[in-house]
Amino acid sequence: MSMTRKLCRAILVLLCLACAAPGGVPATAGESAADDDLKLVVVPYGWITGFTGKFGARGYETNVSNHFAQLEKYLNFAAMAHMEMIYRDTVGLLAEFNYVKLGDQTSRRGVALDGQMTFTMSDLAAFYRLGTFALGQQGSSASFDLLAGARIWTLDMKLSAEYMQMGDSVHMQKSWVDPIVGARTNIRFNDKWYAELRGGVGGFGASSTYTWDAMALIGYNFWKNATVLAGYRAVGLNYESGSGRDNFKANATLHGPIVGLALTF
Repeated sequence: MSMTRKLCRAILVLLCLACAAPGGVPATAGESAADDDLKLVVVPYGWITGFTGKFGARGYETNVSNHFAQLEKYLNFAAMAHMEMIYRDTVGLLAEFNYVKLGDQTSRRGVALDGQMTFTMSDLAAFYRLGTFALGQQGSSASFDLLAGARIWTLDMKLSAEYMQMGDSVHMQKSWVDPIVGARTNIRFNDKWYAELRGGVGGFGASSTYTWDAMALIGYNFWKNATVLAGYRAVGLNYESGSGRDNFKANATLHGPIVGLALTF
């Protein structure tokens, strides 16, 4: 199955889940819906994620450099979703979920290699809106938010090698939680177009040495309850735990384009 068909299948599944979610009005999808006290947004999206960096488990290390354009070869399955709510345009909560399963097989000089990596990243955060300010032109404005919360990681790695009908394998799974802080701005150009910039840092040695993220999106509000989104996102981490046979490390950057649909109710 091609990468395009896999991505479409994942987005369709998330759309079904989103349509079953409780309604509301998003902070990021604009002021196109009713001005209720409580606003909600559900965003199924596809993050076409490439990996670059170093991963290690039980004394084995490997360098990974999978550009997002190569995912037709490596991607097995992916699912992503974002939800948030804001109360009276002042305080709110957001949740984001990313799941990616990558795998590859190769054979060279009588050695067969089978590698798989499953990656899950979930963000849970509260945010406070400092304010919304007019930009001069009629209908244009910018809002600024501060965020604080946690990033939950799960990384599962498996590498199997077979030579002359004799095999060996390495398998290890780790989960950890990092504190995160960040900021974002939503810029509304008119009643149809807006942009979002978001960035943050975390880890601080609590679990990861550090983690960071940056994202830029542009959205078009084609219906009062729906906005199509496109942009780019990058996330970095530097994590290591244990030693010897218990050693586990991940020093990598995840990056790639985003396409999504913000649904409001």
